[in-house]
Amino acid sequence: MKNKEKYFDQIYADLKDKIYRLCLGFMGNTADADDLFQEVLIRIWKSLDSFRQESSINTWVYRITTNTALLSINKINKSKYRETNLLPNNLKTETTQVVESDKQDQIKKLYQAISTLKEIDRIIISLLLEDNTYKEIAEITGISTSNVGARINRIKKKLITKI
Repeated sequence: MKNKEKYFDQIYADLKDKIYRLCLGFMGNTADADDLFQEVLIRIWKSLDSFRQESSINTWVYRITTNTALLSINKINKSKYRETNLLPNNLKTETTQVVESDKQDQIKKLYQAISTLKEIDRIIISLLLEDNTYKEIAEITGISTSNVGARINRIKKKLITKI
């Protein structure tokens, strides 16, 4: 691939924050998310030559992230899943400190609730939170678009009861 390094740099610049938030959503803590993030970047670099452009680069990168996360999660003993501060620094708002603190608490509760979901549900809701369409989520997860919609409704109901 011509200009592989430039292409990778562009992918990194465009998608690094989204990839990291997905990693954080999957892993539930910053230490494991950092490791996963690094592993995802390595896999993207190694696989870049084989990207056939049959899907969007976003879909391809999310798929790599999802697959890498699932492999990592399978290596972790789920009974030792730790509850930590799940908010990345870039989720701060420009409102007053009181409102900011309240929103941070709500977002933290949301991510904590998400971390208790089944793997596929965490994937789906994390992709939705990253503004992926139902069609994109279906492509990434390999389930039908209508099933994505049904699952999202069930996931939202579960999250409402947990928050």
